[in-house]
Amino acid sequence: MARRPAAGTSSTAALHVALLGPVEALVDGAEVALSPLERNLLVLLALTPGSPTSTDRLIDQMWGDALPAAPRSRIQGLVSSLRRKVGSMLVTRYPGYLLDRTQLARDVDTCDELAAAAASAPTTAERAELYGAALDQWRGEPLDGATAPGLAADRARLGEQRVGLLEAHCEAELELGNHAGVIAPLAASSAEHPLRERLAGLHMTALYRSNRQADALLVYQELRERLVDELGSDPCADLRNLHAAILRGEGLRDERRQPGTPPASALAQVPAQEPPAAVPSAAPAAPVVPAPRSVPTPERVPAQLPAGVGQFVGREDELHRLAEAVDRDDGEPKLVVVSGTGGLGKTALVLQWAHGVADRHRDGQVFLDLHGDDPTTTPSPEDAVAAALTALGAPELATAAPADRVAAYRTSVRNRRLLIVADNAGSVDQVLALVPPGDGNCLVVTSRRRLITLATHHRVHELLLGPLDDARSRQLLEQILGADRLRDPDADALVRWCGGWPLTIRHAATKLLGRPSQTIDSFLREAHDDGDNVLLDGDPRSVGEALRSAHRQLSPSAARLFGRLGLHDGPSICLHLAAAAADTSLPRARRLLDELVAARLIEETTSGRFRFHNVVARFASQRGHAEELTPPVILAPHSVANQHGTDRDCLCLRLPVPA
Repeated sequence: MARRPAAGTSSTAALHVALLGPVEALVDGAEVALSPLERNLLVLLALTPGSPTSTDRLIDQMWGDALPAAPRSRIQGLVSSLRRKVGSMLVTRYPGYLLDRTQLARDVDTCDELAAAAASAPTTAERAELYGAALDQWRGEPLDGATAPGLAADRARLGEQRVGLLEAHCEAELELGNHAGVIAPLAASSAEHPLRERLAGLHMTALYRSNRQADALLVYQELRERLVDELGSDPCADLRNLHAAILRGEGLRDERRQPGTPPASALAQVPAQEPPAAVPSAAPAAPVVPAPRSVPTPERVPAQLPAGVGQFVGREDELHRLAEAVDRDDGEPKLVVVSGTGGLGKTALVLQWAHGVADRHRDGQVFLDLHGDDPTTTPSPEDAVAAALTALGAPELATAAPADRVAAYRTSVRNRRLLIVADNAGSVDQVLALVPPGDGNCLVVTSRRRLITLATHHRVHELLLGPLDDARSRQLLEQILGADRLRDPDADALVRWCGGWPLTIRHAATKLLGRPSQTIDSFLREAHDDGDNVLLDGDPRSVGEALRSAHRQLSPSAARLFGRLGLHDGPSICLHLAAAAADTSLPRARRLLDELVAARLIEETTSGRFRFHNVVARFASQRGHAEELTPPVILAPHSVANQHGTDRDCLCLRLPVPA
């Protein structure tokens, strides 16, 4: 039998403090009379025995915002009066005071020892006995009689601990067949915690096994109505399964469990669609009703990550930064946005990382394609949530009203450890609907746009993805084409033409691989005629199509400015150049440039200066010539120092004034 810790207080301790009920203090077995403020101070120190609590913290916890006159003197006076009653156990130690742990006994410690012994007990009977002994340490509401404002969190923590002990004790008693004996404490605790679903499930099970099916169904109905009215959500899937089992009349038992009958905790891991474990012939009664599960079963754990891309190279720094952003532990939702122009390998990067950490998310991995590149097929935020609910094994919730879907999603993912990848997000609203509550889940978003306004709602770690450098571009080409092919003297020209775009590199290399006799120079002449539409048979993707998609989503003014800037062949673009090209004011030009930056079609290098990447510059030039600008645009040096005090001899656009 498991060793049971001695209940009550230690006979060797000089000071005994009871916290699990009305606060009491005993010195050498004799109760000590305490004033209200002395009681508050004693409780604050007894909750952190052996660790000094600073005077400033004691002042804050004792009075909050309602500070008395000379609070430090009040603390010193209280310490002196309390020390006269409890003796040398109250020690002064920088930066404040503490209770000597070696001379202190608390009922909280006895309760914790009994609960730990129960959790490791070898039999259900011993577990039930030890949990019952732990509950016996409670004499009422925790910290009763202590009124310090700083005790609210500890009072809530201890109250939660008591409910957890009651649930564990009642579950063990149900396994032993003591159904009727746990109905009363479960009913009282359920009334005190009306939204606690595990309590409701145990209460329903106890009533049902005691031949009170109607009462069990009534408990479920009252809980469901309360959840809908107050939270806009339905009971969890496990409770719904239990309700359905009761309606079907499965597993009715009113006798104590016979030897050999599987305990309820064992059946709790059986999926709802599987038949309950058979009862041996020594106990021919029907199987028990499964208790609610707190974690998803293996059959329901989603594993939706697509396969990673082959020949993944050149993103070591980005993988490290992504891991750092996700591994932080700050109590906030983990939200990472990877943004970049289409074809830069955002999805490939996230999948490479996600496959490496998938086993750390025990409740599964969800992958959602939000189609942000096509406004006509982009799902609404509510539809994106519906897809997530279906992936999580709750398709019945996916058809609820739009507002109810979001509430049901948040309820479903809370207290889980999920990895959710939202690929190709098109709007901030889509992402906001998918942000999981708590800090156990992780949402990683890819987008062709910078979702800047997300930061006004949540802490966001943004990873801006750029093109590969020449060395890594050549490495990727070599992995696909082979080192021999890259000995061609035009290989460097091919690297420059690809511009560091992984999708362009892959398409160009794969096409060359299928044409072993074609020279790189011949391929580049052909590619120059085709622009960025280097397509492979059977693959609809191209960098050109990705850029056209981003261009289609621009406002007319920003699209016109993009084409006109494409006719500029200088190394950078200044704000005055943009204003001249758009024929507008500097503030208006800045807003248009911000739109291009958000669409990842242009990059701000320093304050007020911008540039195109090579691939985007080719596309912008094509757009500028295709739009047949009238009147014709003339590129000419233009000094702006006298007009604006900045950027002397900046290349600007001059639009001829009509005669």
